Amino acid sequence: MIRSLVLGAPLVLFAPLHHAAAQSICEIQGAGGNSPLAGQQITTQGVVTALYTGSGSIGGYFIEDPACDTDPATSNGIFVYDTSPGSVAIGQRVQVSGQVVEFNGVTEITNASAVNIGNGFVMPTEIQLPLNSVATWERYEGMLLRFPGTLVVTRNSGWVQYGELSLAPQRNITPTDHIDPNDAVASGTTSAGASNVAAVDAAYDAQFRGTILLDDGRTASYPTPLPWVGPEGTLRTGSTITDLMGVLHYSYGDYRLEPVGPVQVEHAPRPAVPVVGGGVRAASLNVLNYFTTLGEWGASSTGELDRQRTKLIAALLALDADVLALHELENNDVAWLDLLGALNDEVGDGVYAGLEADAFGSDGSKSVIFYRTTTLTPVTALFSANGSPFQRPHITQGFAVNADGGRFLFSTVHMRSKLCDNATGPNLDQNDGQGCYNRARRDQANALVQHWSELRSSTGIEAQLIMGDFNAYAEEDPLDILRADGIERSLAGDAYSYQYQGTFGSLDHAFHTPSMGAVLTGAEVWHINSDEPSQFDYADENLGRYQPDAFRCSDHDPVLVGFNSAPLSVGVSERHASGDIWCAIGPDRSATWHVVDVRSSNAMLYVHDARGTLVHQEAVNLRGWVTVPLQGVAPGSHIWRIIEADGRRTTGRFILP
Repeated sequence: MIRSLVLGAPLVLFAPLHHAAAQSICEIQGAGGNSPLAGQQITTQGVVTALYTGSGSIGGYFIEDPACDTDPATSNGIFVYDTSPGSVAIGQRVQVSGQVVEFNGVTEITNASAVNIGNGFVMPTEIQLPLNSVATWERYEGMLLRFPGTLVVTRNSGWVQYGELSLAPQRNITPTDHIDPNDAVASGTTSAGASNVAAVDAAYDAQFRGTILLDDGRTASYPTPLPWVGPEGTLRTGSTITDLMGVLHYSYGDYRLEPVGPVQVEHAPRPAVPVVGGGVRAASLNVLNYFTTLGEWGASSTGELDRQRTKLIAALLALDADVLALHELENNDVAWLDLLGALNDEVGDGVYAGLEADAFGSDGSKSVIFYRTTTLTPVTALFSANGSPFQRPHITQGFAVNADGGRFLFSTVHMRSKLCDNATGPNLDQNDGQGCYNRARRDQANALVQHWSELRSSTGIEAQLIMGDFNAYAEEDPLDILRADGIERSLAGDAYSYQYQGTFGSLDHAFHTPSMGAVLTGAEVWHINSDEPSQFDYADENLGRYQPDAFRCSDHDPVLVGFNSAPLSVGVSERHASGDIWCAIGPDRSATWHVVDVRSSNAMLYVHDARGTLVHQEAVNLRGWVTVPLQGVAPGSHIWRIIEADGRRTTGRFILP
């Protein structure tokens, strides 16, 4: 544990010497990274500024002599490694004899003996961030420092395991979330080039120079109790610390501040669900691999899956959305039906129905749409942009709002991630801040813009809401492509939904066409995941910290949008693209599948209820239309599939009254 700094002593920078020092601390430290006296026996003097003793501590104390020289390149402080320092105490002026060593990058004195030669006081050196250069930290190694003003917790990934927090003058924002790599003016829509990359690099450099690691003075993993824990049992990024003071140490590859005295954290509270207004609510969430196949990409045990489901359902219930775009569900009909069933177990059987299209291939993930049947009714076929250049389908459904007939298109997006697995050629990281596979995401954005335009034209519905995980920050090329087409971003410019290594930005977005934008009442991000430590998720190793609530149900934050549907068009007669098969329900509870592009191939028709149970199947021949009586089938949302003899598949949904 850390002992408090003694402040009661008079302000004396150096006390009268009882013994002459053979070497000053400044001489030992030298002007470079390594001591010029490494390996030698020395005797030096300084005031004890911090003391860390006991099991699990860093084991030693720091001494400093502010007047040891006038060279700004040399440090005035040094660490004395001594797990049993005897009567050494903060505020003593001591004479230390021992050997100078370089231990994993830090200059320290070992095999030390100390003699108390009086009392002293060291005024902490004030540090303003960002530094001019990260190399400047070496000049302060071992010294007592103070950071006047307020620092913000911008990374907490090491808090649970190592008792560490990254601090900066403000939350670090991913540069390409507000700086366009191609346009000096962020509102530009150029989607290729690198004319403004220098500004992106400069922003990253400023963050690197402006961040300091706060350590708890202990070396053991998973410190107990957790340091600085808040009243909600967590410590969220965005929390603040004012007038922080400590000694600068170097260990495990980082300069870190070991605190002197208590650290007063102003904890950022967990937020309530944002208020977005409107009569209809839409939401999007990357659920971080909801896989019922255990040991794949998501849960590895039944207990983990149960806890993952509990957290996700808590989030979905709180969002209270009428339509949801959910991403990273296992690419089968088991996982999404499992999650849908759990949701309906809470709100009532059949309240929510699901829409989906399988991704090509047998593995990976896909997106689904959940919608509240009491609020919305599908009025178009389910459209899917699948195959090249996509890794998974991007689906669009046309809905009518039951209360007023207002109609809109709702589209999901989940573009290629920034991970560099197997990246080659133009998909390699181009060092422009946009990561790997930016070319692929640009291709996907161009394909989606064309696809969506065709859907608006073919259905006659101009109001379109597009939500999902774009894997692109707000000023990156794929989003410039959307904006250049007149599709507008719904979120405010300072929104963020994801944290990566202590920087924040929006990978999750809502976009809208102008006619949809005219009825929007609000769009916000609910920060339940990006600000939370990852060790608060559902994993078995985190069971002791598990909380059955929405917080840290994923690594992405959900986006929530509100809108009023009454002004939307209600007099649209939907049209269907050539080659489509679409379904209509007759007043006698029969279903008729209309084949726009007539073909004579034999096929099989399958009808499943919302939980995936097969309720009807028969062989059909696609000669313009197929009518099937469904009087014996229960009401509710149903999935249909037509699989033709040549392997072509068409999928859709209908609501049976």
